Order: sequence, then structure tokens, then C-alpha cells
Amino acid sequence: MSPMLTKTVILAAGLAVSLGACAREQDPNNAGYFSGIGNVVDGTYDRRVAEREQDAQRAEQMAREMQARASAAQAEARATGASLTAAEARNRAQKAELARLDIALREASRNRNARAEDLAAARVRLDAAKRRQQQLEQHPPTSQSQRSAEQAAIDAEVKALDDMILHSTRAE
Repeated sequence: MSPMLTKTVILAAGLAVSLGACAREQDPNNAGYFSGIGNVVDGTYDRRVAEREQDAQRAEQMAREMQARASAAQAEARATGASLTAAEARNRAQKAELARLDIALREASRNRNARAEDLAAARVRLDAAKRRQQQLEQHPPTSQSQRSAEQAAIDAEVKALDDMILHSTRAE
């Protein structure tokens, strides 16, 4: 090879390398020939592909996490709905029991052997229990434990009233 041809080849190679190393477009859609060669040689395209794959993996992981959160929220909503349904059923049962006690109290008042002062005290307690039950129904506590505690207190009062009415009508 002649020295002139060698110089030309070296100059062309140097020019290609220096053009490849110059500021170039990294987007393959906009990159020209030399930018494309430079991007392939120095791994720019491989890095871009790896970055896109990592972005896709992060997006998939985020989607899985969001799906898990949505499933948990749905399960919690179902549990809350079931809890609310149970509380409403318990409220209805308490109302029915209080109505039964009201009838029992009226019947006991007609009994000759009934102690009037016991029945008057039972009436006051029954009216208070009705108000508590109505308050619980209209303005339920926000926490399930508070609601359960209040319902348990009303249940205990209903039982005590039942016993009180029963004992006020017994002959001594």
C-alpha cells in the first residue's frame, strides 16, 4: 500500500472515530449514520434498552402493588359491610326486645300484686334504654369496639329490666 493511501485510510478512520465521538443524537429515530455508529460502538443503545426494561419492570411492580392494595381495600370494605350488617341486625333485635319489655311492663302494671315503685323505676330505666338504643342507631360510634361496647351495655340493661319486671309482679 502506498504511503498516500495509508494516510488516507488512517485519516478516514480517524475522521469516522472523531465524528462518532462528537456530540451525537442518542435517539435512534433522530440519529444519523455517524451518531448511530457511535451509539452502537459505545453502548448507548444498549443502555437505553436496559433503562427502558427497568422502567417497564418498575411499572409492572407498581401495578402489582396497586392491585394488592385494591384487593386489600375491597376485602376491608366487605368486612366493614358485614360488620355493619351485623350491627344493624343487633339494633333491630334490641328494638324488638325493648318493645317486648314495654308490653311486659304495661301488663305488670295491671297486676294487683305488682310493686308500683319497682315498676316506676323499671319504666324510667326502660325509657333510658330506648333513648340509648335510638341514639346508637341514629349516630353510631365510628369504631366497631365502641359500637359493640354500647350494644353490650344495652343488652345488659335489657336483661336487668327483664328481671326487674319479672320480680316486681311476684307475690311476696
